Amino acid sequence: MKKVIVSTLVLASVSFAQEIKLEKPPQTLSKYYPPTSNKFEFLNSMYAMSTAFTGMFVNIQENDWNNALKWANILRENYLNIGKLVPEYDKALKKSEIDQLVNALKEKNFDKVKLNADVVGKSCAQCHQKQQITTKIMYHYPSFSLVNLEDPVSRTNLEFEDYMKKMTDSMKKIRIYLEDNKPEKAIAEGNNFVKRLKSLSQSCNDCHTNKMSVEIYQGKELDEKLDLLSKALQSKNKQEVYKNLSWISMNNCSKCHNTHQTTAHLKEMLK
Repeated sequence: MKKVIVSTLVLASVSFAQEIKLEKPPQTLSKYYPPTSNKFEFLNSMYAMSTAFTGMFVNIQENDWNNALKWANILRENYLNIGKLVPEYDKALKKSEIDQLVNALKEKNFDKVKLNADVVGKSCAQCHQKQQITTKIMYHYPSFSLVNLEDPVSRTNLEFEDYMKKMTDSMKKIRIYLEDNKPEKAIAEGNNFVKRLKSLSQSCNDCHTNKMSVEIYQGKELDEKLDLLSKALQSKNKQEVYKNLSWISMNNCSKCHNTHQTTAHLKEMLK
């Protein structure tokens, strides 16, 4: 399978480094995620297995071996279903051990249950370590490349990346024109920046359907800072301009970037 080197971490000191390598999941897996399917068949089997594992041991602890066996059978059914849904995973399944696990429940033999459950659990964990993160990024995380916004300055539709570039360019040009003693151009770029940042909430509404969640970053407090920024530009008060730009950068831009930007870049890499 193709491997993606996500990052290199320096651990504890500069004496050594460790690469973290993640694998892309098999292409077959895409059949069970939008836009191909909205049934989430694969994910439902994963959730069923996780619940069954817990249900099995909860009932063993309560000495309820009948219900423990019931959950073991549910675990076995969904575990084997993984290989049917994604044939590439079938060879990694511990089929003998999952059968022995069910038999151990029938015998009420806890040691055998634990032994085989550990083997089955490790087969799940090994796959998760390599592919769970990439699967989440590829199939769960929204794609900003599909987002189009109306630019309030040019009145044209822009792709998300182009919109963000125009907005950040306006933000940087405010500083450039102020330092170059071109206040009128700084005011013009300031107006462009304010309009674009206020309209950025267009891109939030598909996922942030609760208006309160949008209000946190695109609400009254931001509007107040943008108004103060505009007034500072008009009065040519550089200190106040930079003060408000700094607040916007730290409390609006950075918080959204820290939440979305890294994952969005990884999603583009995984394409």
